[in-house]
Amino acid sequence: MTKNIFVAGSFLLLMTTGIKAQEQKSVQTMADEYYTRYEYKAAAILYSRVATKKNVHPEVLKKLALCYSKLNAYQDAANIYQRIINLPTAKAEDFLHYADALKSLEKYEEAKEQYFHYAKLTRQNVNPQMAGCDSALLWKNLYTNYTIENRSELNTASSDWGAVWYGNKLVFISDSLRYTMLDPATKPGHKKAPATDRSYQKLYFVDTIQNQPPVTLIRGIENSINQYRFHIGPVTFSTGLDTAYLTITNPNHITHKKEKSKVLYGTRRLQLLICIKKDGKWEVLEPFTYNNPEEYSLGHAALSHDGRYLYYASDMPGGIGKTDIWYSEKQQDGSWGTPVNCGPLINTPDEEAFPVVNGDHELHFSSKGHPGLGGFDIFYAKGNASNWTVPVNMRPPVNSAGDDFLLVQQGAQGFFASNRQGGKGEDDIYSFKQMTSPNSQQSSGKPVKILQTQVIDLQTRQPIGDAVVTLYNKRKEVSWTQLLGPGGKNYNVLEDAVPYLVFAAKDQYAPSEMHIFSSDTLSTDTLRMTLYLTKATPAHNDIITLQNIYYDLDKYTIRPEAYPVLDSLVAFMKRFPALKVEVGAHTDSRATAAYNLELSNNRAAAIVNYLVKKGISPERMVAKGYGKSKLVNRCEDGVECSEEEHQANRRTEIKILH
Repeated sequence: MTKNIFVAGSFLLLMTTGIKAQEQKSVQTMADEYYTRYEYKAAAILYSRVATKKNVHPEVLKKLALCYSKLNAYQDAANIYQRIINLPTAKAEDFLHYADALKSLEKYEEAKEQYFHYAKLTRQNVNPQMAGCDSALLWKNLYTNYTIENRSELNTASSDWGAVWYGNKLVFISDSLRYTMLDPATKPGHKKAPATDRSYQKLYFVDTIQNQPPVTLIRGIENSINQYRFHIGPVTFSTGLDTAYLTITNPNHITHKKEKSKVLYGTRRLQLLICIKKDGKWEVLEPFTYNNPEEYSLGHAALSHDGRYLYYASDMPGGIGKTDIWYSEKQQDGSWGTPVNCGPLINTPDEEAFPVVNGDHELHFSSKGHPGLGGFDIFYAKGNASNWTVPVNMRPPVNSAGDDFLLVQQGAQGFFASNRQGGKGEDDIYSFKQMTSPNSQQSSGKPVKILQTQVIDLQTRQPIGDAVVTLYNKRKEVSWTQLLGPGGKNYNVLEDAVPYLVFAAKDQYAPSEMHIFSSDTLSTDTLRMTLYLTKATPAHNDIITLQNIYYDLDKYTIRPEAYPVLDSLVAFMKRFPALKVEVGAHTDSRATAAYNLELSNNRAAAIVNYLVKKGISPERMVAKGYGKSKLVNRCEDGVECSEEEHQANRRTEIKILH
C-alpha cells in the first residue's frame, strides 16, 4: 500500500543510488541489497525463493515476513511468522508481529493469544491492541449508522486514495498509469517507486463526481502542482479555494546511509508546500516555514474552516509517538506560529496521521495507537488546537482490519480510503452515507464502551509500571486482573449496562480505593480513569478501611466482589511478614446491640478464615466485632436512611497492632 510510505516510522521515501547486482551474487545477497534499500517487492520475490530451501536461516524468514507486511500481504506475512514462532530461535517480537498480521486478517481471537504470549515474555503493555480485538468482535454485530460503497469508477488495481472536495469537483491521488496515459507529453521522472515497484503518485481532478451515471471524466491536475519528480499528495484547500497545502516527497534533500565510504541508499522525507491560485492557475508560493526534510517529515495538512489553525502530521522531535498530529496558529501578520503538539488525547506512542477538519470543530484522523480493529483506524474528536474531547472510533463499516484513513465529510456523506480485503486495488476510495435512523434489524445494537485505567504514584505523579489492575463484572461475578506495562495503562471493553468495580495494587504501595461505576452512565465511548497509589509504610494503630467489603443484611457470607479486595490484603500481609492486625467488622444500626455484636464477630471471623486459606498465619490476626457501636453516618436506630447509607456502616477495617 503506497500510502504507508508516507507514515510508517520516519515517513521514509527512498531512491536507490545505483548499486548494481553482479551476476555472480547469490539470490540471498541480491535480496539483502534490495531489502537494505527498502525495495520490498523485489526483496520479497527473491527471499521467497530462498525460504523454500531446507535449513533456511531465521533472519531470512523475518526479512521476508517484514517485506510481506510492508506490501500489505498479510496472509503471506502470517504464514511466515507462524513458521518463525515455531523455531527454537523465535524472539518475543516475532509473536508481536504475528499478532499484528493476524489482527489485520480479522483473526482476533488468535491475535489475542499471540499478544498475550508477547506480553508474558516481555511484560510490555499490549492492552490497546487486545482491547481493539475485543472491540472488533463486539462491533461486528452492533448497529452502525453508516453505509459505504467502493467507488469502482475511481479505483484501479493500483493505489487510489486521498479524495477531497474542490468546490463541486473531487481531487484524489493515484499511482496508476493514468497520469502518463492522460498526458503522453508528461515526463514523471522515475517510472517506478522502488519500495512498491509502481509509479509515483500524482493528483487528479474528477469533474462529475456528484452526477449520475458514474464519473467518466478524470484529468490530471495542473503541471505546476504535478511537476514534482516523486510522490505528490495529499492536498487540502482553503474555504475560498484560492490556497492549497500540498504534501510532496522532497526532491532536493536526501539523507544518505553510508558504509565506510560507500553510499548504500538514500531517504527522502515529506515537506509541505503552500500554493496559491492566481489568474486561474496554480502557483507554488513557498515551502511551509517549519519544513526540515534533513531532520524529519511534515505533511498531511488540514486547515480549520476559519483559517486559524493548520494541522499536520510529523515525526519532528518533541512529540509523543512515532508520528504525531501538530498544529500552527495563524499570526496577525499572516505567518504561521511555532508547531504545537495536539496533545495526549489525540496522540499516542504509536502513529497518528491524516488529519482532516470536518465541520467547524470536528477533527477526523487515523491512529494505530488508540484501540482499533487493525492497522490505521479512523477516529474523530471535537475541539481545536490542543483542547479535544476523547477520540471516538468510527467503527465498522468505516473502519476495518486493514488501514482506513483520510475521511472527508460534507453533511451526511463523504469519502475515505482503505486497503481492506475485498477492494479493487491496493488502496481504494470509498464513499459513505450517514443514515437518519436504524432499520428494524439493527435497532437492537448497543454502543461499545472502553475503560482505560492508568495508575499513578500519588507523591511523584508518575505512571506506575507493573501495577496490577483488577476489573470486576458484578453481573457475571467475574474479575480480570492485568499487569500493566511501563506506561501504567490498560484497556478493557465494557459490556453495556453492567456495574463494575475497579482498583489497583502494587508491592510497596497501599491498594487504591475501589471505584464503582455502571457502563450505561458513560457519555463517551472511552472512560479514562486514573487510580492513585501511595507508598505503604504501616504504623502502630493505623487503620485501613477495606473499600466495598460489604455484606447482605443479616448475613456474614463474603460477597464474591470482595475477593479482589481481600486478595490485595493478602498481598499486603505477605509484603510485611512481621505485621499483626486486627480485623474489625461493623454492622448497621438495625436489630439489637447483642445481635449486631454477634453478627459482626462472625463477619470478622469470615475475613480471617479467608486470609488463612490464602496462606496468612492465624497468629497474625485478631477478629473483632464492633456491632453498631461505631457508625460512620447519621443512621442510628430509628433514623430513616436509604439502603446505601445503611450498607456504608457494614464495613471492615484493618487496624495495625504492631
